[in-house]
Amino acid sequence: MMNHQKKFVLILNVALLCQLSSSFMVNNGQDVSPSFVLRQNQNHDRSYRMDGLKMSVASSPGQIQTALKKPSKTVAVGLEYVPKTSQTKGDIETLSMQLRKAKASALWTSDLGALALLADEQQSAAGNFPGPCPVIFNGAKEDLEQAVTAGASAVVLDADSMEKAANTGSAEIIWEVATKEEVSAIVEAGYESAFLVAATDEKMNSVIEAIPESAAIIAVLDAMQDENEELEQAKELKALGCTSVLVKKACVGDGEDIEYAVFVVDGMTKKKSSQFNMTGLTGSTNGHFGGVASSVGRTWLRMKR
Repeated sequence: MMNHQKKFVLILNVALLCQLSSSFMVNNGQDVSPSFVLRQNQNHDRSYRMDGLKMSVASSPGQIQTALKKPSKTVAVGLEYVPKTSQTKGDIETLSMQLRKAKASALWTSDLGALALLADEQQSAAGNFPGPCPVIFNGAKEDLEQAVTAGASAVVLDADSMEKAANTGSAEIIWEVATKEEVSAIVEAGYESAFLVAATDEKMNSVIEAIPESAAIIAVLDAMQDENEELEQAKELKALGCTSVLVKKACVGDGEDIEYAVFVVDGMTKKKSSQFNMTGLTGSTNGHFGGVASSVGRTWLRMKR
């Protein structure tokens, strides 16, 4: 009798596995086949019902969520690269390496050519310390598939372009949101791992509050502000619940790229006096003396041009 019971259980399990691999269900007109469910829920535990069978999908956080939501609660600093002049392959690869050494949490770019070079260089650091930074594409939606082919770790989409999520391949998705309603729509669709907040100051709090607590929350700051205001803004955004900041146009292909990257990453992540910024860069021409750089009134040549 026991053997018959075991055979029955075995046959039932095989039947269920076949059902999962070949069947699909439709929920409000949306395909939620097993592959679709897995793609949607790469970063969270979720449950679905298929033909009377409840199926759980569990996986660990992806690269983006890990990079942009630090367990230490330190804000993760992402740097945008927007080349203003033509740069050689060697220039971009050297910059990529130096930004990794500066402990940038992620590199962002809307330039497809630069994206491919940054992604390749970062992958060359696999197995080393520091390891590769994720390279995020925040360019035109029509260039999405090219960005994925070029090696983007993640791409930026918004609530109006959710249909493009199926074209992201292995790249993760960061959702740009400006209202709490957009957050709700995206979460209801099953995406909740990373959000780029593009809200006005008045709506910032309500948007952040609507985002799942487990998600990476990225705010945007301009680079090289007067009186280094971006450093103080990063602290304020962290207090609001942001786990990462994207420093727009941090690197443009000039001689200050690396120096500014070190300055802003250190200034936003290290506990120190608000009056001074400890750094390994020295020299009076850079405003540094004995390894201590004033973080008050620092003026960058780029902003004088």
